[in-house]
Amino acid sequence: MYSYKAHTVDDLIKPAKKIVSLINDHSVFTFKGNMGSGKTTLIGVVCNLLETEPASSPTYAIVNSYKSTKIGDVFHFDCYRLNNQNEAIESGLDEIIYSGSPCFIEWADKIQNLLPNKFVEVKIEPHNTYRTITITL
Repeated sequence: MYSYKAHTVDDLIKPAKKIVSLINDHSVFTFKGNMGSGKTTLIGVVCNLLETEPASSPTYAIVNSYKSTKIGDVFHFDCYRLNNQNEAIESGLDEIIYSGSPCFIEWADKIQNLLPNKFVEVKIEPHNTYRTITITL
């Protein structure tokens, strides 16, 4: 487990670098945190390190695909609007998850049964003046 304290967006670089370093061994990363906790912002910093086009929230599209100059395809899911797992399957999300490309998944609890046994959990907990970011393998 790795733990970081972030007071500013610049403080997200260390946990983002750790996430990038884990991509060779893991392709699925779940991001947990309340609405507005900074999940999309952290994923944006990770994507910036991977040299993709700017990341944006896929809330309405459910999944965004980015091209990384370093590793190829990168996928960013926001499962908040999914009502059930079947909607994810009908959208082909399960195929993307098992494609081997890095997948950064917000609100992964909505598709918990579709996740592989091996994934990395990134938990963001906001406090008054900072956020705690915990990365668990």
